[in-house]
Amino acid sequence: MIRILIADDEALEREAISHILRHIHLEEECVVDQAVNGYEALEAAEKYEPDIAFLDIRMPGMDGLEVAERLSRLGNPPFIIMVTAYDSFAYARMALRYGVLDYLLKPASSEEIEAAVRKAIYQIRRRREEAARRAEMHSIAADMEQIARMNIVDQLEAGSVADSDVTRLVKLRFGTEMWSCAAIVAGARDGSSSASLSLALLEQHRFLSGIAERHLASDLGIPENLPSLFFAGSGERITSMLLVAPFLDEKRSAESEPHAAFHAFQHIRSRLAQFRYRCIDAGAGDLRFGACVSDAGLASAALAAAKAAFNLTAAECPILVLSPMPLAHGREAAAAGSLAGRTISWLQDHFMESIGLADAAEYLHVSPSHLSRMLKKETGIGFGEMLVRTRIAHAKNLLANGIPAKEASFLVGFRDQSYFTKVFIKVAGVSPSRYLDLGR
Repeated sequence: MIRILIADDEALEREAISHILRHIHLEEECVVDQAVNGYEALEAAEKYEPDIAFLDIRMPGMDGLEVAERLSRLGNPPFIIMVTAYDSFAYARMALRYGVLDYLLKPASSEEIEAAVRKAIYQIRRRREEAARRAEMHSIAADMEQIARMNIVDQLEAGSVADSDVTRLVKLRFGTEMWSCAAIVAGARDGSSSASLSLALLEQHRFLSGIAERHLASDLGIPENLPSLFFAGSGERITSMLLVAPFLDEKRSAESEPHAAFHAFQHIRSRLAQFRYRCIDAGAGDLRFGACVSDAGLASAALAAAKAAFNLTAAECPILVLSPMPLAHGREAAAAGSLAGRTISWLQDHFMESIGLADAAEYLHVSPSHLSRMLKKETGIGFGEMLVRTRIAHAKNLLANGIPAKEASFLVGFRDQSYFTKVFIKVAGVSPSRYLDLGR
């Protein structure tokens, strides 16, 4: 179920949006609540926990921008769509600062409202999938902690407990000094046309020795609608794709020299980022990896490669190391996180907005020139190209799922249909309509 809140002091505007929403054919049930001012909007948000909120900027008592700012503090904030009669750049900039998903001018057409709602629903589904996977990984972590405790109990019964086992339990409990990598395996299953997909999170320190090897590597299910996304060039299925990437050969080195381990990891991740972009430039097929991976408790900077939904030439790389990713690993490591990784992660949440290099730099607390320089160094391309490729990757995803090209262009942040088509052809090699036909 999708819950939508409409806050506007004009009854006619509220009813107009409600009427349009009732005639949008969505896959899920849609429940609409209304508020006549900002205060009622906040009360309704606390009571109903809406997934989407339409907010008028000019409302008595508390305006829509202030409501948006307060809603952004909630644990599970709604995706906000601003509706206003004022075509003001200052308003739009403030709205983006508060994480507003879309900004519509009155009177908004039914097509504009539908496109904004579908954009929000796309983000809602992503957030729900991430929450489900995060919960599953927390459950796995709890099981592993219990295994570690049982191991110590067994040692107590035997008359001795090694200090190292206690230390390992603490590390498992609090997530320090732990590293992981992600793997995705795609291939035909028993000669059928469906793809067999699995995502594995593999613990690198193996601090529970044989126990960790048997229990910590976990296969996570992939939604049924995703296998159709995994194709190689010329329509061929990916025959095999496996990530196995211990970035250090010796466990002892990682445990005794955490700083050296982290810098080695950073170096490898930088090299991998450059390799991914070379794969994109090579053209041919694509693999959307980010659609299948949630953060599952991973540090946001470390998750960047998985969330980026990069296009990869999988046909030429049957065995491809995509990215090792660290779990929470201490203040020094977090502070030194890849700037490119943090940028990519931020882009995944904001690619559909009107953003630029300055916005990313402001969020990351660096100068635009420094960010531009580091992106070139770590990935080989600039911010603009990174944004375009991210948008087109998501557009391909939408087209592959039957979303019309015009609607897809709005959902990923393009406001000019002809410009979207031009950029799509440049990146994908075919027009959006042709890509849509190929996916049918």
